Amino acid sequence: MPARFCPQCGAKAIARARFCSECGAPLAGDDSPPATARWHVTSVGTLILVLFLGAGLAIWTVILSPGGARPGPGGPAASRAGMAAAAGQGAGDKTAATAKPELPAEVKTFIADLAAKAKAKPNDLDEWLKLGQVNARAAQLDPAYQADALAAFEHVLAIDPKNADALRGQANVHYDREDHQKAIPVYERYIALRPDDASARTDLGTMYLYSGQPARAISTYEEVIKQNPSFLQAHYNLAVTYHGQGNDQGALAELGIARGLATEDTVKKQIDDMIASLKGSPPGAPPPPVAGRDGPRSPFQGAVEEAFRAHPIMGGRIVRFEWTAPASGRVLVREFPMEAMPSEVRDKFTARLEGQLRDARNAHPVDGAVRVDIADAGSGKVMATLAP
Repeated sequence: MPARFCPQCGAKAIARARFCSECGAPLAGDDSPPATARWHVTSVGTLILVLFLGAGLAIWTVILSPGGARPGPGGPAASRAGMAAAAGQGAGDKTAATAKPELPAEVKTFIADLAAKAKAKPNDLDEWLKLGQVNARAAQLDPAYQADALAAFEHVLAIDPKNADALRGQANVHYDREDHQKAIPVYERYIALRPDDASARTDLGTMYLYSGQPARAISTYEEVIKQNPSFLQAHYNLAVTYHGQGNDQGALAELGIARGLATEDTVKKQIDDMIASLKGSPPGAPPPPVAGRDGPRSPFQGAVEEAFRAHPIMGGRIVRFEWTAPASGRVLVREFPMEAMPSEVRDKFTARLEGQLRDARNAHPVDGAVRVDIADAGSGKVMATLAP
């Protein structure tokens, strides 16, 4: 299966990782809310956050932040392969190699302690689920933890064969290991319990595709779309599958729908490049005008948006900016647990953003006080106010 590489430094990306382990740049994709990734930060979570201070925000985000819905191309393997094939990018052609990332010693110790606690409570399913979840997230940086994650989920299933969270976690690890034949039956068992999980059903379709069952993949994606017409990833994966079957007309139709559903600029660009490729234009060519795109921005607002979107941690989670005045507005982010940050991390994070606001104001003088709220895209709740 084609590899994924960092667009900034060229390092090979870890499966399902959201940030480059070498330079910290955001990676497009994965992003679906597996049931096992419903991580509620408690006192234990806070402890891990403190331990991760020395390792940097990127590692903290990859392992502990809640998994958001996979918003578009680059997440499932089908999307990565389809994009490379259609756009002629040759994702599998790069040979850049990097050393296996090393988890901080404090993190390894925490995971070992968590495993010891779980083994001391063999019937505590919550403890074993937590162990599986932490190992699965650690595996995003070090695949050696995949085996421990599978073992923890299997322990839960031996006691409770219908534990949906354990099934989803186990299926996800098989997905990451590119073990399609093992992933498929586990996804099917999970979906029998939670038939409305569009993300899991889409992942199942991807496993069908990579196990040589394109017709079954197509019917699975179509079923997701019938139940949830606005689920972008199903439309995109269906387009990839259509293209692989030689149905570029169908692929373009699905890409058009996906483009209308996309909210992130990186996702829009990937879709635009694939559309251009299928139409015979070079990837990166300016897309045709699309009604409803963001209107013109002032130089100050443009500089702020560019700086924030380039942020290695928050940038990939930005949904949109809403400007209410020349110098004030808000940035909406998805699945960003800012309120769970320890005070040291939060202070450093906001100080950096406020510095970028000052730089933008100095470069592009603007009337009025500079004020930008960081708000959750789902609830609209303001998590922080930047007012340098």
